Amino acid sequence: MDYCDIKNPAEYTEKVERWSRQTDANGDEMGKVIEALVNNDNYLKKEVERQDNSVVVTLTVAGWSAAAPYAQRVEVPGVKETDILRLYTHTPKTLSGDAVKLRRKMTAMITDGEAKDGYVMFYCGEKKPTADFPVKLVGVSANE
Repeated sequence: MDYCDIKNPAEYTEKVERWSRQTDANGDEMGKVIEALVNNDNYLKKEVERQDNSVVVTLTVAGWSAAAPYAQRVEVPGVKETDILRLYTHTPKTLSGDAVKLRRKMTAMITDGEAKDGYVMFYCGEKKPTADFPVKLVGVSANE
């Protein structure tokens, strides 16, 4: 007995042959259909896992451009332009109340962002942050 060939990197297909009563019961041909379905499951599993990957990056005061919209490029190894990222304020439970408040304030100044291959662009449309602060990015391919 042979095993399904799991593709690496994972592949997804929407072209899966449909079996009917008239389908010839050829094990090799039927095995190809099962293999496509197994690879679809593997692809979806990896995609769900990627969506949980997180990275903490620090935005620095010195990193912002001089004029609005203020922009900053931050290197994020492994991030891909196709990644759909979610941004969160990074507030570990050990922070003081004042530190949490400052990080929330700085993160709230971010009005847009773009994932690129190897880095992320952050934008502040109105005000330039006045302190260095970390943010958490979720959905990064970096940990694959």
